[in-house]
Amino acid sequence: MGQPYKAFFFSGLHLSKLYFMIPQSLNILIVEDALIIIKQLYHLLSDKQTTLNIQIAESAELGLQKMNEQFPDVLILDIKLPGISGLELLNKVKTEYPSSSPLIIFLTNMPHSTYRYECLNKGAHFFLDKSRDFLLLPEIIDKFIINRDFNKVISYPLISNLCNTNS
Repeated sequence: MGQPYKAFFFSGLHLSKLYFMIPQSLNILIVEDALIIIKQLYHLLSDKQTTLNIQIAESAELGLQKMNEQFPDVLILDIKLPGISGLELLNKVKTEYPSSSPLIIFLTNMPHSTYRYECLNKGAHFFLDKSRDFLLLPEIIDKFIINRDFNKVISYPLISNLCNTNS
């Protein structure tokens, strides 16, 4: 009768509702070359009641290879990577997988407005500063787990300031 589901109590983002029919798994691909950030992300995201299938790629090229094996529901990218950049990877994802719609989050130490504009303009849903916005990531993932629709994820005022609301 379809995938198994479980209920859990969600209180993130000032919400207090009991949600039912939440899928038990979410595929996340993290494309990041800094080992310390990878470890922090894995620790931060593994503390979820939903089963997360977290894949790691230390370069954009490896990220593309992993996408060919299993396309992610959520794509977390850094801008500066060995080989091609996260921005170039975003372009390839949009070109090579035009019918797919993963939640795309840039998490970077390069929070300049030029990069923010370019990432969001090219199709990223969120642009987060590693030093300032890192802890928002679980809240964004929680909202996405519940809604599976990034338009509903960005409706929260604090989060909408970090994303492209024109997508």
